[in-house]
Amino acid sequence: MALHSPSDEFMQASAARVRLREKAEQRRLETRRNRFRWILYVFALLLLAALVADLRGISRRLGEFQRAGPAARKGDAADIAGGLGGARYVDPSGRFSVVPPRHWVRVAKPVHSFFNVVFQGPYGMDMSIQAVATNGVTFDKLVENLRRVERGLAADTHMDFAYVGPHRAVKRSAQLFKTKLLMLDFVTGDLAHHVQFSVPPALYDEYEPVFLRLMQTYEPGRLLPAPDAPAAP
Repeated sequence: MALHSPSDEFMQASAARVRLREKAEQRRLETRRNRFRWILYVFALLLLAALVADLRGISRRLGEFQRAGPAARKGDAADIAGGLGGARYVDPSGRFSVVPPRHWVRVAKPVHSFFNVVFQGPYGMDMSIQAVATNGVTFDKLVENLRRVERGLAADTHMDFAYVGPHRAVKRSAQLFKTKLLMLDFVTGDLAHHVQFSVPPALYDEYEPVFLRLMQTYEPGRLLPAPDAPAAP
């Protein structure tokens, strides 16, 4: 029978302890791996739930958009664009008619105002219209007069051209302190028309194309003849 020396027994005991420590370390590592896997799994579930909720929200908003179109607040750009077929304002003197911006309010004409009518909307915006008699002013003469005014004021109004229905118009813009103006000037027969929109500068780019579309509802009129004078007795 083989005999084991004390040193052999010590080495065997040491090896056994090492194996025990290795197994314990493996169990700890496996426990940490499992815990990490569960964390990843839960995190993935949360991400999936958030994605599903977001997709449902997008689908709901898309359905609402398809059913009702873009949300519009009273008097804003989308509301104006959706109201171009609305009630028409007719100038009492017969000089023009137009579909005003929907939900904008016609205000009392200020004393000494040279505008025929003024409509006010949200965000401090307004639309003002002036139609006056001319002495046969042509479009070229109108452009010349406007350029002269621009030079006299040493201002750059970014003069361009647009159309109001079939009528060619001068389109200008001017930046003031707290507002920006869009101005349209054109002539029809014996009338000169000036339409002016006042818009906060931050909203100008959004509203300009809507106002230009609105101007396609503008219909020039004519000067009403003066009533016949009563016959002399």
